[in-house]
Amino acid sequence: MEENIEEQIDLRDYLRVILKQRWIIIAFFSIVVIFVAIYVLIATPIYKASARLVIEKENPNVVSIQEVMAVNASGTDYYQTQYKIIESRVVAREVIKRLNLDQSEEFCPSPKDNFISNLKNTISDIKNSIISILKTDKTSKEKETEEYGRDSGLVSAFISRIGVSPIRNSRLVDISFEAKDPVLAFKIANTLASAYIDHNLEIKLVAAQGAMKWLNNRSYDERIKVEKAERALLQYKEENRIITDFSSDVEHVSAQKLAQLNTQVVEAQSRRVEAETRFKQAAALIGHSDMLDSVPEVLNNELIRQIKSMEVNLYQRMSEFSKKYGKNHPQMVAIDSELKTLQKRKSQEVNRVINSLKNEYKVALAGEESLKDALSEQKQELLDLNEKAIQYGVLRREVESAQNIYEMLIKRFKETSLSENMKAGNIRIIDKAEVPKTPVKPQKRLSIILAMIVGLFGGTGLAFFLEYLDNTIKTPDDLKQYLNIPDLGPVPLFAAENKGSPGKGKDRTPDLIALNSPKSTASESYRGIRTNILFSTAESVPQVILVSSAGPKEGKTITVANVAITMAQAGSKIIILDCDMRRPEIHNFFGATRDRGMSNILVGLDNIGEIIQNTKIPNLDVITSGPIPPNPSEMLGSKRMESLLVALRKKYDHIIIDSPPVTAVTDAVVLSKSADGVIIVIRTGYMARQIVKNGIGQLNNVGAHIIGAVLNGIDVSSGKYSYYYYQYYRYYYGEDGEKNKPTGKKRKKRSKTRYSKEA
Repeated sequence: MEENIEEQIDLRDYLRVILKQRWIIIAFFSIVVIFVAIYVLIATPIYKASARLVIEKENPNVVSIQEVMAVNASGTDYYQTQYKIIESRVVAREVIKRLNLDQSEEFCPSPKDNFISNLKNTISDIKNSIISILKTDKTSKEKETEEYGRDSGLVSAFISRIGVSPIRNSRLVDISFEAKDPVLAFKIANTLASAYIDHNLEIKLVAAQGAMKWLNNRSYDERIKVEKAERALLQYKEENRIITDFSSDVEHVSAQKLAQLNTQVVEAQSRRVEAETRFKQAAALIGHSDMLDSVPEVLNNELIRQIKSMEVNLYQRMSEFSKKYGKNHPQMVAIDSELKTLQKRKSQEVNRVINSLKNEYKVALAGEESLKDALSEQKQELLDLNEKAIQYGVLRREVESAQNIYEMLIKRFKETSLSENMKAGNIRIIDKAEVPKTPVKPQKRLSIILAMIVGLFGGTGLAFFLEYLDNTIKTPDDLKQYLNIPDLGPVPLFAAENKGSPGKGKDRTPDLIALNSPKSTASESYRGIRTNILFSTAESVPQVILVSSAGPKEGKTITVANVAITMAQAGSKIIILDCDMRRPEIHNFFGATRDRGMSNILVGLDNIGEIIQNTKIPNLDVITSGPIPPNPSEMLGSKRMESLLVALRKKYDHIIIDSPPVTAVTDAVVLSKSADGVIIVIRTGYMARQIVKNGIGQLNNVGAHIIGAVLNGIDVSSGKYSYYYYQYYRYYYGEDGEKNKPTGKKRKKRSKTRYSKEA
């Protein structure tokens, strides 16, 4: 994944993209404008006629049919519905019928008498003949389907020309129609408005007639229901002997009576409990004469109190006589007999009191039971009354409901019968359409302006889209953002003449621009790259420099040759090693031979001194590749290669190695371990940055020291990279009057000119 580095947006980046893709923008802009201009010039003019209507919210009829049909004509949905009715197929067919548009040249043009139309007619006739032979006569349904299909196409074409434009904050609406014939547009617009109004009135009339029929049938049904409900109510009153209607007073009286009985029952229960308590208390003390006096009824009995008083007197007399006489004295016996008689009477009176309490308890108990029975009877009576009242109320309400519905239906029936005879509508024509004077389509000026805008923005968008799809390395910022390696300098795209070039190979030597045109901008670029290489590290100047690229045809061999020339011109002793043993090219640049070279010394056939070839450039020697071996990678990674570099380090200031592409073979990766630094040559806009990144990753995996990258083949004259390389826009004059001008034009003669790409 590529790193996403946040950067400040620079408008010059957008300008660079626009300048780079300017021909695409111009082409897109020109195509759009030309096509639109041709269209508006040859297009048939279209005329538009409009009629204005007013659609009231409420129907002005005396009797509102909306009440019968439950129509709400006051909402927005009502107006939207009316607009769609104007564009409906029903209204369209009515207009077509009134104006005979199925025979109009506007909608059904007669076939032109030319070769193509005649050929189509002939083919159609042959097709129909074959169908008629193979198939029996068409059924009425098939014929109807064909006719409906033709009619449907005409209706669709008609509707597509209708325009409905509501006027905001008003009840007005404009109905328009477009046609090639202004008179026809005028007629159709007015007929469309009339047909719509007639259709609206027809809908109301049909609705009123349907409502009347429905109300008539429904009122008859409701009358039967009223009679049936009244008979049911009368029968119920007779069965339950109900003379008067149930009212709230009857229910109130019954409820009061029930409440009174309930109170009496509670009081009777209290009396019964009290009497029962007194009786049980006294009955429990029978046999305990001494404790009967504690019973209030016994204690408060007058006779018993008298007997007790007489007993007291007898006991007093017995006490007095007992002191004077003996126990068997007649007076003592008489007192004792009288005392027993009093006790017997007292016992009888106590029993009578207890029996009185018992009778009182029984009376209270009987009264309680009687009141409870009365209460139960009253409850049952009230329940029966409520049940009868409920059923009576149900029957009564059914009668009233049926009567109300019946009366309402009769009223609506009379109102609807009146509204059927009224033809007033809520839609009226305010302004009729007039014959248009000028066409509405095409709008030539507006169309061309829009075409220019669309062409400009569309072309710009296409340019940025193509730029987005371009994933190659193009600028020094791309090196920092995507590869994170230093920029050693750019090399512009250049062309040179084949004159005065040393050595052999007329098609190759013009690439040595640092030698042939030392005052050119390309030569200055190579000198700048030389300087950046020498000052790339603070510790020491790299002596063994490996030059490679991610892929083929990036320009690494040309870079090796020209950088070596600039270093030699600066006074350093330089040697070039052509380690590209698969497609060697160095010997062609300097007119050297390839009979003996790197492959010879690496297999031990020759010594170093025998394979070094001097060039006509002072301080610059080369070792060519030699015969192409079958195993270049193994040879370049051998001990002999290391020994060769050790020997050359003692003799030369800088050793520049030309190697194959990193991603193609492993030769460059093997050599990078023996080099002090690696230079990556990247041809601008040529190789995908992911491939370059993969190549750099392979070098990093073996610990290679990457000095930086050289951006090669920059076409500054085309405007694609003018922001970064503005210095190449000027002319540069040498001392000899040579004039080198960067050019982006394609070569017409490959034998005389060559761009900075690898041979």
